[in-house]
Amino acid sequence: MKVAILTSSRADFGIYESLIDELIIEDTIELDIIAFGTHLSKFHGYTLDSIKNKYKVKIHQISSLIVDDNEVSIASAYGLTVLKFADFWNLNTYDLVFCLGDRYEMSAAVQAGIPFGIKFSHIHGGETTLGAEAS
Repeated sequence: MKVAILTSSRADFGIYESLIDELIIEDTIELDIIAFGTHLSKFHGYTLDSIKNKYKVKIHQISSLIVDDNEVSIASAYGLTVLKFADFWNLNTYDLVFCLGDRYEMSAAVQAGIPFGIKFSHIHGGETTLGAEAS
């Protein structure tokens, strides 16, 4: 079974680690990691290196981050992420792809996979952040 992990930041990757550890030891699973977002940003610590140092699996890198975080930059990065992932999903197939959270970059990667029939397993997302107040 060919499985992938979509990871866009250090925050989601930390949650994935115990799952990745279990998937790696399973003989029937071929695991890829698809890294994008702040993992590829030197400004955010280029956390791709820590993934490479910990896991010896195939790691795909998809660069679509725009440095600014204003509204136009976020919308533009969303569109660019959809475009880059459309190309990726066109060339890569998986039996299952794990996605985590509800940030815009993860949403864009998943939305791009829908026309390709990618089977996603969504874990976490929509929880209320500790300390958040209802408005």
